[in-house]
Amino acid sequence: MRLVVALLAALTLLTSTGSMVVAQTKTVTIEYWHVNTAIFGGPAVKELVERFQALNPGIKVIERFQPNTYTGLLENLQTRIAANNPPDVAQIGYLYVDYASKNFPYISVQDLMDQEHNRGMIRDAAPSALELGRRGGKLVGMPYAISNIVTFYNADMLKQSGLDPSKPPRTWDEWIAAAKKIKAATGKPGIYVQVLDDNWSTQAMIESNGGRMLQCTPKGAVPAFDSPDGVQAIQMWSDLVKQGLAMNVLWNQGEQAFREGQVATFITTIAKRQTLQEGVKFDLRATEFPRFGNKPLRLPAGGNVLMVFSQDPDKRLAALKFIEYLESPTGFAIWTKGTGYIPVNVHTPDVLGDFLQTNPIERVAIDQTKYVVPWTSFPGTKGLQAQQALFGALQRSLGGAPASQALHEAAQSVSTMIAGERCGV
Repeated sequence: MRLVVALLAALTLLTSTGSMVVAQTKTVTIEYWHVNTAIFGGPAVKELVERFQALNPGIKVIERFQPNTYTGLLENLQTRIAANNPPDVAQIGYLYVDYASKNFPYISVQDLMDQEHNRGMIRDAAPSALELGRRGGKLVGMPYAISNIVTFYNADMLKQSGLDPSKPPRTWDEWIAAAKKIKAATGKPGIYVQVLDDNWSTQAMIESNGGRMLQCTPKGAVPAFDSPDGVQAIQMWSDLVKQGLAMNVLWNQGEQAFREGQVATFITTIAKRQTLQEGVKFDLRATEFPRFGNKPLRLPAGGNVLMVFSQDPDKRLAALKFIEYLESPTGFAIWTKGTGYIPVNVHTPDVLGDFLQTNPIERVAIDQTKYVVPWTSFPGTKGLQAQQALFGALQRSLGGAPASQALHEAAQSVSTMIAGERCGV
C-alpha cells in the first residue's frame, strides 16, 4: 500500500509539475506599429500577423495602426520612448531613418542577426534594397516596404475626352494638354499629385526637373530645393491648380476623388495598386511618373524599414523572428499582392509565380526602379521641423503664393535648423 501511495504521489507530482511547466511557459507579446489603413495594406498586415502567430504560438503580435503616415508614427514614437514604453517593431519611413537612428534608443537588426548567428535575411535581400536601411555602414533597420511614385489614370475619362488611353501622356507638357481636354469634356480636373507632409512627391517633382533637396558642403548640409529647377517644378504644379487643371487636397481626399471619378489621375505610390484595383469601377491603368521634357526621372524610394525598439531581450528575439517572417518569400508574396510594394527578398518571385509578369500596373513600378533615389532626410534633431517647413512652403505655393518666395523663405528657415549637420547616410 505504501508503495502504491508513493507511486500515486510521484505521478501526481509529475503531472502537477508538467502542468506547472506548461502554465509557466510564457507567451511573449510584442507590439507592431504600422501606417497601413483598411484601404492601404491593412488587410495584408492582419493576414501576416495571423499566419505568423499560427506558426509561432509562443509569440503574440499586437498590430497598431498609426495615423498621419510616417510623420504621425514618428511623433507618437517619440512620446512612447519618452515614457520608456516603446513599441517593439515599427515601420520607419526611409526619410526618417537618419532621425530615428540618431535620436532614439534601438537595437540594429544586424546586431540581432549576429547575436543569433543568422544573416539569412541579408543573404536573401537585393543588395540595392539593403542600402536603404544602412546608416554608418550598419543595417539599422531591415528594408521592408519599397515603392515608387506612379501615375494611375482613369482610362474611361481619357477616352471620354478624346484621348487614347492605350497611349497615355509621358511628359508634363503632354499631361497638361490632356488635362485641358479632360476639363473641357468633363468639367473635371485631369491631375492630382499626392500632397503629404513627408514631401515624397515634392522631391519627385523637384529632382525630376534637375533640382535637389539638399546640397552637401564641407561645412555641412544646406537646403537646395529653392534652386531655379526646384522653383520651376513647384510653380508649374501651382499653376495647374490655379487653372483648375489639378486638385489641391490632402492625400485621402485626393484618393477619394479619384475613386469617385472626380479627377482623371492619381499620382501616388504603387502601394495603392491592390486597393484601387479592387475598389474602383472604371478601367484603371497606370503609367510612369511624368517627365520634364527629356530630363531623367529621379524618384525617391518610398516605404519603410523595420526597426526594433524593444528593451527586453525576449521581446527583441521575438521581434527578430517576426521580421524574419515578414521578410520571407511567403511573407513578401502576401505583402506584394495585398499592396503593390516591390519585394525585397529575391526569392519572392518563386512564390508569386507569374504575378509580377502579368500585372501591368505592378510592372510600371518595377520598370521604374532604375530611376529610384534615396528619400531625402533633413539631418539633425530638428529634421522633423525642417520637413514641416518645406511642406508649409508647398502648401503656400499651391495656395497661390509665388513658388520662388515660398521655397526661398523655407530654405532660410531650414538652413538655420540644420546648420552644421552632415549630409549622408
